[in-house]
Amino acid sequence: MSSVTAYSQVVDAVIHKAAWEETYFSLLSLKAHLQSLPGWQRFDFLAQEQENGDIKVLAITNWDYPEQLSLWMKQGKTVDAILRSMDPPPVSLNVNLYEEVI
Repeated sequence: MSSVTAYSQVVDAVIHKAAWEETYFSLLSLKAHLQSLPGWQRFDFLAQEQENGDIKVLAITNWDYPEQLSLWMKQGKTVDAILRSMDPPPVSLNVNLYEEVI
């Protein structure tokens, strides 16, 4: 029998090189904020420089329960909200929700 161990928001984006430094430090600040929220499990943030200098980003935020994930998303302090606020804005931005099943 399988069970769910995490509810996740997964953000896949490409960031302009000019926005990378601000993006990086903004996401580090978000992680510090997340650590104080009930139900938050972890925040994984991966980056890869592309041939043209832009940065491909994958950010995964895990929660104990879907209600906690939903509440966090409604508060608007999410990875995608931070990325949308960057100048210049992301080249691409995709947001998906997943359940980790074991």
